[in-house]
Amino acid sequence: MDLKQQVKNYTMTIRNTRPPTMIKEQDKSEFSHFRALQVLANGDEVPYEATLRNVIHDGARQPKLPPRQTQKHPGYIRNESGGFFTS
Repeated sequence: MDLKQQVKNYTMTIRNTRPPTMIKEQDKSEFSHFRALQVLANGDEVPYEATLRNVIHDGARQPKLPPRQTQKHPGYIRNESGGFFTS
C-alpha cells in the first residue's frame, strides 16, 4: 500500500470516528475562518472581522457531576480564627 492510500485511509478513519458537531447557527463557514487565520499567520493584512467566527451550538453533552466535597485528613482541626492547623 502506498503512502497516499495510507493517508486517505487515515483521514477517512478520523472523519468517520469523530462525532459530528451539532452547530445550530454560524455567521461564516469554517473554511473561510480558517483561510483568514492562515493569511494572518502568513503576515498579510486581514480585516479583524474576517478572523472572528460566531457559532451557536448545544454545548457539551457530557453529564455534569455534582461537586465533590473535599475531605481533610483526620489530623486537620479548625482553629478559632477559621483556619486549619495540623496537630
